[in-house]
Amino acid sequence: MHSAEALTINGGEVLSDRNRPAGFLGVLMQLSNRLQRIADFIRPGERIIDVGTDHAYIPIWLLLNHTVREAVATDIRSGPLERARLDAERYGVSSRLKLLQCDGLSLCSPGDADAIIIAGMGGETIIGILSDAPWAREKRLILQPQTKQAELRTFLADNGYTIADAVLSYDSGRVYLIWLVTAGDMPTFRGVDSALLEHRDPLLRPYLDDQIKRLKKRIHGVEAAVHPDKLLCETLRHELKLLEDIYHEVIKWQA
Repeated sequence: MHSAEALTINGGEVLSDRNRPAGFLGVLMQLSNRLQRIADFIRPGERIIDVGTDHAYIPIWLLLNHTVREAVATDIRSGPLERARLDAERYGVSSRLKLLQCDGLSLCSPGDADAIIIAGMGGETIIGILSDAPWAREKRLILQPQTKQAELRTFLADNGYTIADAVLSYDSGRVYLIWLVTAGDMPTFRGVDSALLEHRDPLLRPYLDDQIKRLKKRIHGVEAAVHPDKLLCETLRHELKLLEDIYHEVIKWQA
């Protein structure tokens, strides 16, 4: 029986057998739920840029599974890129993975990729990266903002982007929102991305529950101020009513 070693990769597991050729490792490498949902948006044959790649788990998995033919991984820090280099060599994909130490897309060009992944960053950071690279509008973007989703959505709408698809992923006790973004006109936002409602995403209920709790906490904070902003309170309460109506509709779907 072959000896094997198990490694943890961002909540997922990588199983590698020292006695097997490198080509078998793509089948054995597993991403975390969040990273897998991001990777699922990549189409076969695309070239990708993974911004803020950290350990380059997504590019390596896509290369191992022959989903993409080549990839670029960027990170502002040298440590993660060194670990990414070692993993790429270990899995035999280093010749197809280009590693760049840079801020966002600053060392990348339009010809480097068909799709760009920007995941695990705050919405304001993603806005800065896209603002500095207007050519990204020609690409398919897979975005997973950790914070400031409303601000990012507004930026995308104001700059000729649309959210073409959206999914939710449960990972490590949290529900994450992931967008597929392309050039186009943004649909009217009514509390929840329309794609989530169209797909009747199975994670809508816990996602909405979390959004409602956060909004109630924000409303409480605004109302507790020495001089409450009445207009802001009214706007937030309107948003809360919208979310609660959607939440009750989702409960009916899942009954």
